[in-house]
Amino acid sequence: MQIVLFYFSFLLLGGHFAVDLPYSEIENAFENNKPALIISYCENPVLLIVNDAEGVYNHAQAGMVLMDFLKKKPSGVFEYQFQGKEADDDIFSAATYTVGREEFRILFSFSSETPNNIQSIQITK
Repeated sequence: MQIVLFYFSFLLLGGHFAVDLPYSEIENAFENNKPALIISYCENPVLLIVNDAEGVYNHAQAGMVLMDFLKKKPSGVFEYQFQGKEADDDIFSAATYTVGREEFRILFSFSSETPNNIQSIQITK
């Protein structure tokens, strides 16, 4: 009987266990100019806003848009200002990406339906 209760509670509560969000992986991917790695943490499709150009892209398209941005602004310093908590319903994070004297603000919205997946990335100057 205890085994049945254990499995029942695991199935019932299993979807509510928080998994670590990929903050350090995203930071490293920005600093090392790896757009494909960043996009691998996104939902498919993903909302991507880069300097007022907005679109909903599949992974291949989003990777190209992000690659174009990182080619123009390579090897910046990525730093989080705010990291949302996994327990929140809506998880947002804010960071800056600094290249020389230029500073870009990056906002991430993580999905509450698909754990650890980014719903949208917004990059603005």
